[in-house]
Amino acid sequence: MSFLINPSFEGKEDHWVRINYPNSTTLEFNPVLTPAGQPVPPKSGSLYLSLTSSQAAGSVGQDVVIPERLAAISAFAWVRAGDAGSVRGALNIWQLDTDPDRAMSAPFVADGEWSLVTSTLDFPNPADRKTIRIEFYVLEPNKSLLVDSVNAF
Repeated sequence: MSFLINPSFEGKEDHWVRINYPNSTTLEFNPVLTPAGQPVPPKSGSLYLSLTSSQAAGSVGQDVVIPERLAAISAFAWVRAGDAGSVRGALNIWQLDTDPDRAMSAPFVADGEWSLVTSTLDFPNPADRKTIRIEFYVLEPNKSLLVDSVNAF
């Protein structure tokens, strides 16, 4: 079971917030059209996130408190380019409370097909309760990154 709330964006922005360059980053939940003019189908459910930013590394994320005694947390999501061609992005897991600069980044290049991206962050002290952030970055300005079915466990 995922620790995240609204992992498939069916509630649109519910619990997902703009983090890096919030005033330059746009979140949309309307269908994106392929170059052939067809709507991109979601990986699951009926909606997905379309993330764009006028600045490189605009991001969206969700903070969650995870239970004690976890030695690691993994996250995965389905991603694809929202435009023709490809887009560079990253899925990061941050440990916010005990070591806020500690993250595990999984950079990727998304193309015109849904592909799975994963990241795992180990915890040096599993006994502590932790606040983590799952964050997606679109690393190229003015390109669209589609994200669906995000899970953290």
